[in-house]
Amino acid sequence: MASVRYTFTLDPVKDVGVIKWLDSQPNTSAAIRAALEAYIERPTHADIGARLDEILNAIQTARWVTPISEPDQVPQGEPTAAVKGFEKVLQKFGG
Repeated sequence: MASVRYTFTLDPVKDVGVIKWLDSQPNTSAAIRAALEAYIERPTHADIGARLDEILNAIQTARWVTPISEPDQVPQGEPTAAVKGFEKVLQKFGG
């Protein structure tokens, strides 16, 4: 298989962490390839936001199930802990 080569330059001060990491890799090419593939495949903020919207919708439309012997004890509204947790996640990911 033919190889394609890319060359890039690192700043010895600004990129010292990257240089140390690269120097510690037994197979630099494989490490760079794996890091780039992981970066490419990670979900975007839009992906995370869409998934969180789905979760919020599921929480908002969930029906509480209680034993028939206690129909007057059905909780009302959204679960407070779930809503607070969802709001924290939205803030973290810019939703």
